[in-house]
Amino acid sequence: MRSNGLKTYFATVGLLAHLLVIFCGVVLVKHWYSQGETLPESLRQSANQLQQHIPELQPVQTVLTSVATNLASPTYFWRDFDPRSWPTIGPDTQTSVANSLPAASLGTLWVSDARSLKKALKQVLPGQEIVLKKGTYDFHGKRLNISQVTPSASRPVTLRAEASGRVLLKMDSLEGIVINQPHWIISGLTFQGVCAKVSRCDHALHIVGQADHTRIENNTFIDFNAAIKVNRIQEQFPDHGLIRRNHFYNNTPRDTSRSVTPINLDHGNHWVIDRNIIRDFIKTGGNQVSYGAFMKGGGEGGVIENNLVICNTSSRQYGGFQVGLSLGGGGMGQNSRRELASAEGFRHTVRNNIVMHCNDVGLYINKASDVMVNNNIFYHTSGVDVRFPQSSAHLVNNVVSGQIRERDQGKATASNNLLLSREFFTDKQPLDRWFTSPAIGNFSPRDDASKAKLMSQATTYPIATHNEVTDFCGNRITPEDSFAGAFKDSQNCFVTRPGASARE
Repeated sequence: MRSNGLKTYFATVGLLAHLLVIFCGVVLVKHWYSQGETLPESLRQSANQLQQHIPELQPVQTVLTSVATNLASPTYFWRDFDPRSWPTIGPDTQTSVANSLPAASLGTLWVSDARSLKKALKQVLPGQEIVLKKGTYDFHGKRLNISQVTPSASRPVTLRAEASGRVLLKMDSLEGIVINQPHWIISGLTFQGVCAKVSRCDHALHIVGQADHTRIENNTFIDFNAAIKVNRIQEQFPDHGLIRRNHFYNNTPRDTSRSVTPINLDHGNHWVIDRNIIRDFIKTGGNQVSYGAFMKGGGEGGVIENNLVICNTSSRQYGGFQVGLSLGGGGMGQNSRRELASAEGFRHTVRNNIVMHCNDVGLYINKASDVMVNNNIFYHTSGVDVRFPQSSAHLVNNVVSGQIRERDQGKATASNNLLLSREFFTDKQPLDRWFTSPAIGNFSPRDDASKAKLMSQATTYPIATHNEVTDFCGNRITPEDSFAGAFKDSQNCFVTRPGASARE
């Protein structure tokens, strides 16, 4: 018995020693490769033979390669995340809120505390604005309802901060402000969920029913499950909304069974989600599936463009499934969709986004029909899934670290996409070699050769001649442009110097 125990002991020690040698070798080679050295052919062949003839060791090699990759990559952002590193997206705190909004033809309601804000929300008239003075406003328990006098395009209602980013609304409630009237504008505010149990802080803004042409811009949303929720009431559907230049994030993972999706959009037609930063939406409770943003429920004509989506800005890895963007989300029954629609969405467009650091796909198309997916960058994700017979998508000019997959009879046509890999032992060129520092969000081409390659591999940008479209970096796109990825020129787009901003 003692002899068998010694044999087992020495066999275990020997195996661990071999694994340590393999690990050190992979780290050394990875470092050599990251410095621009060419991997010797003999070493590459040996690695391939190891994979072919000793298949039981391949999972170990895969794990060690992943560890080596993490060690060689720059540290992720986490607490040091600075939205000023991406000056073309997120809240614009340098521009006066009042200058970018319609004039209040019928005057201003000034508020300075929670009680006066509640009163103003219920009494405001079309053509007026509610302006919050600098400070903190605390709300507990009940949702905030608005005036039921209906605004119009010529006489909207505006709810804004006196100084953008200097007004904090702390909310300890399942819902914050419920908007069920059209032509409301919300701008320059910071919403923060402060619930003792995360399941209680569900929505900062709930857009429902007749709330057409809602405009939400230049706000920050912190610690909510689904900060913005859009959905029907009976047969009334909120359409033509705009969610632009906001910043969404959670300070800790959400231990809840509720939907964790910063922008949760159901039923609405022709919504635009543009130039937002959406990050750190990890779900550790329930099914552990989370999304940065999705459109579902039978809507049509939505556009998701020019957003930065980072599932996890931490170097720490979490379980569960973090999905960047989705058309269809987790799905809903046909009886719950708009007008009993046969699919979760129709004729949506996903373009010019950068989606990164997701342990699942960067884009999940779930029962969505006739989708255009063009000029996105999906970095450090498993790629794009097009799933179920109702799904059909055309993908063009995307840069993908991962795969484009048709699942369960989903249909995808793909052309002029760059499918690259971060895996070391492959014939594909790692995506990291194309861009300056993609792990920390700097996607400027590494050099002129990389930039030329990104342009030469692409086909003409898919845009109608009458549409005005800008890329992730704010450049106007013309029908003659051809480039792969989210932008045609990165000048003044990615700021890596700490504290610097192109707006300064």
